[in-house]
Amino acid sequence: MPAPPAVRHLSSRVVAYLQAPGGWFLNNAGWVTGVKQTFLIDTCATEKRTRQLLEAVRADTDATNLDPVVITHAHGDHANGAGLLARAGSTVMATEAATREIMAGPHLYPEVFAYDGWGDVRPPATITTITERVSFDLGDGRALELVPVPTHAHTPGDLVVWLPEERVLFAGDLLFVGVTPLAVHGSIRGWLDALEWLAGFDAIHLVPGHGPVCTGDRKVIADVQAYLRWLLDVTADDCPDFDALHEQASDRWSAWLDPERHVVNLRVAHAEVHGQPFDLAEALQALLRVNGGPIVLDL
Repeated sequence: MPAPPAVRHLSSRVVAYLQAPGGWFLNNAGWVTGVKQTFLIDTCATEKRTRQLLEAVRADTDATNLDPVVITHAHGDHANGAGLLARAGSTVMATEAATREIMAGPHLYPEVFAYDGWGDVRPPATITTITERVSFDLGDGRALELVPVPTHAHTPGDLVVWLPEERVLFAGDLLFVGVTPLAVHGSIRGWLDALEWLAGFDAIHLVPGHGPVCTGDRKVIADVQAYLRWLLDVTADDCPDFDALHEQASDRWSAWLDPERHVVNLRVAHAEVHGQPFDLAEALQALLRVNGGPIVLDL
């Protein structure tokens, strides 16, 4: 079993919720407490894990209701608990593209993942869409900003949460730390552009979508950039040897979890470089092949 989730206070009222080791469906979340409301940033993959997150929030604050709930992107590890919160009275917020994907879910991919413990992960009935940068007054001279990512990056509808006074940035899955990034719904070039944009926030604390919080360390951005540039470089050939490239990536980034993701990312990059449609079915078959079958989740 994974380690119990960890609660890390980045300031007196800003908290990161870390689900180590950060692999498949073990995402980070967080909360920010203002004078009159507590913002929840992302949920968890399963009903049980989302309820554990809520217990942690209530143990840390006197919040009786979390409102709003901000979803950084549509992937189920971050969004599957949104419906649970909405049915309890919370307002769920996401970008327009993320909203469409969440409302069409849940997307559990039973052909890829061997797991049956999701619980109630029905999507919310409504989501408030964020189409531009929005600032909320936390009531004590501090602000919280929801900022849509200006490019198609990890997904078409990413969003970050910025706390300018504390210089804390919840980056969602623009950043993976110690975990292989996943570009299955992404644009490699757009993701690179988004990382340049992300660096402009000059955050002290970076909360990635997966992996440990990075404090005063911008190298984590450079690490993901280097990987994405490598993907573009090595897929310039018309017919690359994907198996050999997978081995190269697994050796070069041997400290990263979930190396089977390289086979998907390489195919995303190749399609993008050559202006071809991405063959999701073929990429998932390659993923299953290198993994030796469906991925068994331990959540």
